[in-house]
Amino acid sequence: MSKLLRLLFYLVVGMCFFYYLFYSEYDRVPNWGEDLNLMLFALVTSIVAGFGITGINTLLNRKLPWRKNVFVRFMAGLGSDFLFLGFVLILFGWLANITGIIEYEMFPEDLFIRQIEIKLMVLSFITFFVITLVEFNGYSYNEYSVGQIRKLRAERKQLELQFEALKSQLSPHYLFNSMNTISSLVYRDADVAESFIRNLADTFNYVLHTKDVKSVPLKEEIEALKDYRYLLMIRYNDAIGLNIEVDEARMEDPIPPLTLQLLVENAVKHNIISSDQPLKINIRNTETHLVVLNNKTGAPSKTASHRVGLDNIRKRYAFFSKEEISIRNEDYFEVKLPLLS
Repeated sequence: MSKLLRLLFYLVVGMCFFYYLFYSEYDRVPNWGEDLNLMLFALVTSIVAGFGITGINTLLNRKLPWRKNVFVRFMAGLGSDFLFLGFVLILFGWLANITGIIEYEMFPEDLFIRQIEIKLMVLSFITFFVITLVEFNGYSYNEYSVGQIRKLRAERKQLELQFEALKSQLSPHYLFNSMNTISSLVYRDADVAESFIRNLADTFNYVLHTKDVKSVPLKEEIEALKDYRYLLMIRYNDAIGLNIEVDEARMEDPIPPLTLQLLVENAVKHNIISSDQPLKINIRNTETHLVVLNNKTGAPSKTASHRVGLDNIRKRYAFFSKEEISIRNEDYFEVKLPLLS
């Protein structure tokens, strides 16, 4: 709200208070000639109190944000507004009395018998209660809006990362190797070629099925990995081994889709694979992690680093866990993935 609108709001509220209290006390509406001093007093008091209360609430929003404790913030705002208004009324009433602008007895003996002060306190309390409630609703709406925007951004980022993982599985290089393998199998062993095509189709079906999914049960990820393992076994024969030892109790744990396939593909891509230098990949679980480990047989020439696939996995895991994935690159290559629940 702009300063001009705030000023108009404070003036309207102040004059509403003044007209109501004046009429209830004197049983007539104020006269602009006779009661001008009282009107000016009400207007100035309203403006000072209004801007002062706005400043107090701005300070409270910094020192005691709503998100920390809604109840404490609500009561602090209500109480401080009420006390500040009382302070302004006493101070301005005293100044007006000593300057002769108005004549008003600050603490009369019949304070609790007269009704004007009680009405002012009740009106002020109700007004501040409503203002604080409106401010809280504004905070709630802003938090909800910001939360929705963050959620949509996070979902979009997740989809972008999963799209990157999808592209890596549907890359021309991967398809070219698969077609070459099928081509060589068709004339040599039709049954194996048929099994290869079926497993390749299952692999692509899983990739496409999970393109918009944030996580899948570990059991589904491992079943898809077994199809991928079959393709590798046909392509490399005994030069590659993929051993999976995961407890049955962990099979329903969620995992970002294509995580294991990306790690296995990285191991294949960054190692020389031959019968003389077989690649051994082991997947197992501990109490807290899923561990993917492979030996190192030597890097082939013109191979990009591990960073792209690992960065993709790391960023996707960040949506589910504050714990980062752990990577060890020594005599062996090991990736530890936090188990999600």
